[in-house]
Amino acid sequence: MKRWRITTPVLALCLMVAAPAWMGAGCATGPSAEELAAMEAARQQAIADSLRAVRAEEEARLAAEEEARRLAEEEARRAAEALHQEMMSLSTIYFDYDMSNVREDQLSAMDENARKLREYQPEDMVVVEGHCDERGTIEYNLALGEQRAQAVKTYLVDAGVADSRIETVSFGEEQPAVMGGDEGSWAQNRRAELKRK
Repeated sequence: MKRWRITTPVLALCLMVAAPAWMGAGCATGPSAEELAAMEAARQQAIADSLRAVRAEEEARLAAEEEARRLAEEEARRAAEALHQEMMSLSTIYFDYDMSNVREDQLSAMDENARKLREYQPEDMVVVEGHCDERGTIEYNLALGEQRAQAVKTYLVDAGVADSRIETVSFGEEQPAVMGGDEGSWAQNRRAELKRK
């Protein structure tokens, strides 16, 4: 009798687990053709949506990479242009009244001019223009302007710039940088300008 007490619940449990599956197997007919078609359409739509999402993500990634490349190229072009402008520009050298020797405070500008001429486009010809303030005669100022241009040329040649690349010309007082009859104006007109050809 004791044996039946244990076996009965086990049998009941087996029936409870197996009966629905056994009964469903006999009664179930499966989804209808419409349901299967709807399920297949939903599956195809999910695949298409997934592919569209992947394509859109890839297109967005490629567009972002292209924009980043374009921005990097533009930045590099601007940096190269800025470097070109900086290396092409040569500093004006200023002189004391009635003097043609290069002043101490102009030596660093002269050294920088020489470096740029040696290192950047060393094939360029350079014209050194000598200028004066309005005081003195026309003839005197033309001669002083030539002496100033020659002083700059000599400095550049001594700093390693080929003599054959440098021409000099004097404009005397004819091309003032600043108009005016005071010391501030005159100081800016006593100069040598270096220009690449």
